[in-house]
Amino acid sequence: MGAWGPAIFSDDTACDIRSDYRELLEDGVDDAEATRRVIAEYEYLDVDQAHVLWLALAAAQSALGRLDDAVKAQALRVIDDNVGLELWAEVGELAGRKAALGKLRATLTGPQKPPTRVRRPWSHVTDLSPGDVLAYTLPDGKRALFRVARLDAQRIGTAPILRRLDWHKTSLPGGRKLARLKPLPDARVLEGKTRTSFRVARHRKKDEDWPDVGFTLVGRVASPPEDARFETRTHTT
Repeated sequence: MGAWGPAIFSDDTACDIRSDYRELLEDGVDDAEATRRVIAEYEYLDVDQAHVLWLALAAAQSALGRLDDAVKAQALRVIDDNVGLELWAEVGELAGRKAALGKLRATLTGPQKPPTRVRRPWSHVTDLSPGDVLAYTLPDGKRALFRVARLDAQRIGTAPILRRLDWHKTSLPGGRKLARLKPLPDARVLEGKTRTSFRVARHRKKDEDWPDVGFTLVGRVASPPEDARFETRTHTT
């Protein structure tokens, strides 16, 4: 089911539907077109999950004061016809699901609030560039070096992807030696393994950036061609 609880949005697909709908509004798409696009995007859902679209979309629209009449009708049909409840009976969550659906029905049939203005969220674009080398002083006094492999531009911001270089000394390498340093092998993120690459993002204005946590810019080197395609396994702030 992709769900971890009986609530409407305790479900991966439902959360994706809500996010997709909101992002379209944030991008300036009007209500009717945003609704059309979301419905088209989730036409692939099979018979066991198709009802999730109507419940999630109706709940998301109502929360923003933008409930579409056709979507409302489909969601009420799902609720009143007990569509999909057999899945919740199988996992012993029937009562909880019925309660969540009853609450949603009351919301959809009750007074709707005025449309909420939806703004695109704040997004951060890093001031680092590919080839920048950052240093960090470790607890043992030695320096760890990280090269910016590339910038990863996404809708929520542009973040650097860092690769840790093969350096662990108290001193810093000179220009020529710095340019020759190789990245450490990119170990899988498993217990006992060293993480050597990172996508480091700021999601909120109050999140710290690289100078705030002790990194210093110590040089810039030419980026090897493979860096332009490098994908990290570790995402962090």
